[in-house]
Amino acid sequence: MSQDNGLKKLRGALVFSILVDLVYGIGFFITPGILRDVAGGNPLDLAWIRWSGGVLLALALGGIQTYQKPAGQRPMVTTLTVAPILTSIGLLYPLLFEKYSVHTWFIVMPCVITFALFVVMMWGLQAAKEILK
Repeated sequence: MSQDNGLKKLRGALVFSILVDLVYGIGFFITPGILRDVAGGNPLDLAWIRWSGGVLLALALGGIQTYQKPAGQRPMVTTLTVAPILTSIGLLYPLLFEKYSVHTWFIVMPCVITFALFVVMMWGLQAAKEILK
């Protein structure tokens, strides 16, 4: 596979990652009350939702910087690959083993999105191995 083709695949994966992180980051950081109400969960301090929005926005910023200059960015791409699968596992756990107070779709939808993001990022990471060294 040519480096140009690998770079295109990596950049496509990064765009998906950036978009997911921006959408959820903005939602959690700016409008956590709306998201909590839509989820139908138990009331909680909005700081518990807002801080995760800040982390997601930081990941989006890292993704943008990596998109602009991907050479040698294996640690950042690895972080952007591992984060969604850990998120997906964290979302799946209460569905399988615990009671939860939010609407089921509010857990299933991001679980599916983050798993898909993991698959796409793995694809981009493998395609761009030589560039990321």
